[in-house]
Amino acid sequence: MFQLTSEQKKIIACDLRPGEILKIKAFAGTGKTTTLVEYAKARPRMRFLYIAFNKSVQLEAAQKFPPNVTARTSHALGFREKGYKYKERLVPGFRANQVMEALNLSSYEDARFAMDTLYNYLVSADPKVTRRHIPAKAMAFYDNRMPDLVDLANRLGRLMCDGSDETIGMLHDGYLKLYQLSNPVLHYDCILLDEAQDINPVTSAIVFSQAGTAPAPPGRNRPPAAIILVGDGNQQIYSFRGARDTLNHLQASHTQYLTQSFRFDNNIARVANMVLRKFKGEKRKIVGTPVRREQKPKWNPGRYTIIARTNAGVFDRAVQLFPKHKIGFVGGVSGYRLTLLKDVYHLFNGASDKVKDPYIRSFDDFTALRSYARAVEDLELMSLCAMVEKYTSRIPSLVDRITDRAVAIEDAGIILTTAHKSKGLEWANVLLMDDFHPLVEKGEIINPSGVEPDEFNLIYVAMTRAMVNLRFSRESCIPEFIKLWRKQQKKTLR
Repeated sequence: MFQLTSEQKKIIACDLRPGEILKIKAFAGTGKTTTLVEYAKARPRMRFLYIAFNKSVQLEAAQKFPPNVTARTSHALGFREKGYKYKERLVPGFRANQVMEALNLSSYEDARFAMDTLYNYLVSADPKVTRRHIPAKAMAFYDNRMPDLVDLANRLGRLMCDGSDETIGMLHDGYLKLYQLSNPVLHYDCILLDEAQDINPVTSAIVFSQAGTAPAPPGRNRPPAAIILVGDGNQQIYSFRGARDTLNHLQASHTQYLTQSFRFDNNIARVANMVLRKFKGEKRKIVGTPVRREQKPKWNPGRYTIIARTNAGVFDRAVQLFPKHKIGFVGGVSGYRLTLLKDVYHLFNGASDKVKDPYIRSFDDFTALRSYARAVEDLELMSLCAMVEKYTSRIPSLVDRITDRAVAIEDAGIILTTAHKSKGLEWANVLLMDDFHPLVEKGEIINPSGVEPDEFNLIYVAMTRAMVNLRFSRESCIPEFIKLWRKQQKKTLR
């Protein structure tokens, strides 16, 4: 029988009245799911709704929670009420060439930014598309000749809903938006919102309307629901998808913390605390679980996990490993879009007719692509360009050979993944690549202002996947950051 910490016991003992909100700030590996399970077990007469971030988390939660808890994703809620009507027309996303034709546009960029404007609206809590949904990259791209992207997004949204153009299907975020706009009533006593830092505003609006913190659904005939939000604001890594850190921006009736990590010891906790303190201004500290030195497994050179910032970074290390090691990719090699490297190479080689991806094909040449990537600080695109310049004519062959040689995770000696795909997972031995945002420049720790907080969060997420041993690639600047940080702390203490 596991022993609950004093922090967990305090949360489990916190009774909520209808409409009250409990906010739980839980660091990596601190047993947040266990805490929620025990909270629900302690109240068998209450009806709980657990809203999970994705399907895999929802399925896992359904096995762990007691019978008085219903586990759903937000999209599953929306599908039952709205999405089923469009089940024959559901699509994962729009293709720019289809949008160009459907809206009678002459440029790929116009279609791309119209799509992005609509996407931004769909994940927002807003009732209408406005200029605030236009992506910042569009503002920078067009200067004074920007088309009416609000009108284009509205036209695209109408085609999505009415089905008058068979090439434009219904997005999953589309029916979720329709569900939110319908002011749904969820008939539960308490709603559990997991990974709250990564929840987008449209989901937040659905949940908080049940507690009375957002406009109440008309005709409500039951008391408002209590709400428990749990997550880690320092693990917010999906801002590019419209996620907003609900934990830090919402006023709650009660706030509790989970700081004791069961995943790793204080060596890993110490490094994670350095990053959070310096770049996120985090005042609370993660506390690791002590492990006796004689019990701590040593680094296994033939079995560990590599975490990179970008897909290109994963490719770079795979090139070095695949001739001598069995390598596997979290989620499968197809999820790393290595074929984009071929497209960028063809652009580099002046063979635009061989480029398959419409986005890459929209650039006149490799120089234009690289300049754009640098201008908008697109790390993924910059990394693709760097890999093509590094391996040049070897790119097509390397992509094919790595794809062919990849094995299933359970058969791999060395596992490769990105920080985004590593979220929620853990491994005994972890090696971080050097393609994360630099923490040191010219021998000095960087100023975090002007850098997207997600970049530091990605480093924290990657670090805290390690259960026993955490190492860094030779080119990584994180060891240098640790030395500089320690020097600064010694000076402060003098």
